This record gives sequence, structure tokens and C-alpha cells, in this order.
Amino acid sequence: MKTNPHFYPIILAGGRGTRFWPLSRKRRAKQLLALDGKKTMIQQTVARLLPMASAKRQWVITNDDLRLAIIRQLPKLDAKQILAEPIGRNTAPAIGLAAFLLLRHDPEAVLGLFPSDHVIGEPERYRETLRHLNEIAANGENIVVLGIQPTRPETG
Repeated sequence: MKTNPHFYPIILAGGRGTRFWPLSRKRRAKQLLALDGKKTMIQQTVARLLPMASAKRQWVITNDDLRLAIIRQLPKLDAKQILAEPIGRNTAPAIGLAAFLLLRHDPEAVLGLFPSDHVIGEPERYRETLRHLNEIAANGENIVVLGIQPTRPETG
């Protein structure tokens, strides 16, 4: 299936390393852990997206504490593609930074935002869905959201 040459996966990889304590720490957040195999969660995220976008088009937004570890875990990505916020400001500013930089690089860019700590059980089905959503996003000034239907209120 044809992929969009203007599609750029942005992998969100911040965090403070508190969710899986004591395994995770400030410089070793959960996305740097191999919880269900040999590859870490961030390595699985990059691998899952490679059929849709080469390593040269994948970008990571993280923090200063995690950047060096992520560079070591993702040798196929250029270190310049792994951006660290000096101070974590949550998801929206990270997305804004990625959009600002990539739209200057490619005015036709279609950004895909991917948390680095998700487990995807059916990667090919997931990619098929992403290809369809990518077409919608590329066909005008569209924002497309893929998520899980909530079953209860949750603030955490």
C-alpha cells in the first residue's frame, strides 16, 4: 500500500519515570523499558511505524533527562531528530514544537502523534487504520483523532 511521502510520525517520549517505579526512574521512564519482550516500548513504537515512514521522517520529542538514553536505543534515528525540551510542559507544547519545526521543513507535512508507551496488539490492522486516517488528514486542513471509546470518567 502506498505511503504518504509527507507523513512524519512524532513520537512523544517525555515523562518523569514514576509510573513503573522502581523499574522506571527519572532517566529511565517506562518507554525505555522492555515490558513485554526484548524491545523497549519506544523501540516497538518506531518499528511499528517504519512501514509507513522511514527513520529519516520519524521524530521524537522528549526531555533532557531521557534524550541520551533514547539516542542509544534508536540508532537508526539521527540524534538531531530526537528533540529535548529543557523543561517539560506537557503534551501541547511538545506538539506545537514539532509542528513549528516540521511545517517549516515541509509545508505539506502531515504529522502523526504517537505516544511512546502504548502497546498495540494488531500492528498491521493499526497501520491500515493509520493509512486511512493519513489520507483524510492529507486531504485538506483536517485534524483526525484515533482513540479508545471511554467507558467511565477518568482523570488519571
